[in-house]
Amino acid sequence: MKHVSMALAVAGALLWCPQAALAQEDYDAGSVDNYALSLGAGLVDPEGSTEPYYAAALRIRLGDRDRNREDLRNEGIHGFLEPEVGYWTRDAGNTDLLVGVNLIGVVPFRRVDYTFGVGGGLHFLDFTRQEGTLIIEEGDEAVGVNAQFGIDIHMTESTALFGVGRVDLVEGDVHELQNKVYLGARFFF
Repeated sequence: MKHVSMALAVAGALLWCPQAALAQEDYDAGSVDNYALSLGAGLVDPEGSTEPYYAAALRIRLGDRDRNREDLRNEGIHGFLEPEVGYWTRDAGNTDLLVGVNLIGVVPFRRVDYTFGVGGGLHFLDFTRQEGTLIIEEGDEAVGVNAQFGIDIHMTESTALFGVGRVDLVEGDVHELQNKVYLGARFFF
């Protein structure tokens, strides 16, 4: 039931965001977005279960940092380096802490940016398993890669709401595929 309410909240936010962005008459198309802090929450689907997912990232513009949004719209795609941290846990005591870095491409429009990217990172995995009556706790590290796409809806000069869809492939004894969908806020500075 908690996942149904989360899905309804996500759907409501997606329906509300475009109207709110279009209502912003005072948005400054000349602003420069060299850095951004992103905080998000959503769902991850590892091995057939659905769990809450939390993420934080810092975007750093690559290239000329003196250009404004109007210049960038005329040029097309521009790039960002994005160090990130992600976390999810299962009720059974399994956790995954991701520390990674992404290369993000952004296609800017007046109030909406479309994003796509790839990245890699290190997953710090903790899990429990049962052997007879013993519960054994173990930890491991694994390398992972990802591909992602998303949308940013600028609410003001310094804030945007975003949504990301992403697939992570994590190496291990059996490669694990993690599908992630999350929403959040991005703060530009």
